Amino acid sequence: MNLKVGAATAVRQCMNVQPGESVLIITDKNMPKDITKVLYEESRKITKNVILKEIPPLDRDGQEPSKEVADLMKQPNVLFLVTSRSLTHTKARREACKSGVRVASMPKVPISSLVDGGLTADYRKVRENCLKMLEALKEKTNIHLTSLNGTDLKMQIGQYKIDIDDGLYHEPGSFGNLPAGEVDTAPNSYSTNGILVIDKMGEYGEGIKITIKNGYAIKIEGSDKLKKTVINLGKDSRNIAELGIGTNPKAKIIGNILEDEKVYGTVHVALGNNVSYGGLCDVPFHDDGIIIRPTLKADDKILIKDGVWQI
Repeated sequence: MNLKVGAATAVRQCMNVQPGESVLIITDKNMPKDITKVLYEESRKITKNVILKEIPPLDRDGQEPSKEVADLMKQPNVLFLVTSRSLTHTKARREACKSGVRVASMPKVPISSLVDGGLTADYRKVRENCLKMLEALKEKTNIHLTSLNGTDLKMQIGQYKIDIDDGLYHEPGSFGNLPAGEVDTAPNSYSTNGILVIDKMGEYGEGIKITIKNGYAIKIEGSDKLKKTVINLGKDSRNIAELGIGTNPKAKIIGNILEDEKVYGTVHVALGNNVSYGGLCDVPFHDDGIIIRPTLKADDKILIKDGVWQI
């Protein structure tokens, strides 16, 4: 398998690594060494200042790393987070960006993403899709998400910023996932109500039914693991934290959230931390559930119908 295509895209097109810049790759023992090796090698073709740092695996997505690691994250020009637990929605990642570091978060990234998946996309096309969806959502308030599997969810947006994750992280402090490709925001506080039926949610399983009232999950069916996790973490972990729309035409449904949520035509809804969007829910947990063939309305305008874009 040739991982160099995806690695070169990540290093050159997405992160725009320049001669003389410093690159830090943080990983842990649960991630494939082939991925960190090829990212290291591709970075070294451009700059000699490349460090690979292995840290102990964290327990869950959104958990803060140690102070030593958090301080280290603020030092390079470019940071790759190739970890088995997501550091995306952590204070450590946000502080790194405030320090001007360009950050690519790649939690649980599979080898296939670099071979023939989301990291082999032309990110100019991904950006084009992101901007098209962003324009369609502009000044919209009422969102209605349905699907053939039973999802019937209403929420409001506009209280928090709408982000585009287009994979082009060239400016100091810029940040996103790799593979990239989504438009996302946090729903207005307490505004989400209805039924969410999740097709894929990584380690938490498939076919998960979540009943939501006034912005919080009040009942979880079909995943004892998810139910146990939110019980242990408390009410904030049941916050409806994100509405995201996939924009990457090369991403595939493979049972890996990082790639699944980027698939063109999908929508995802997350529980937990929403601080990255300007929210106040700072729980050490954030996980996305994927709806594969959604219908998405914004102020009664259909943006996606059964997984097909209408814009």
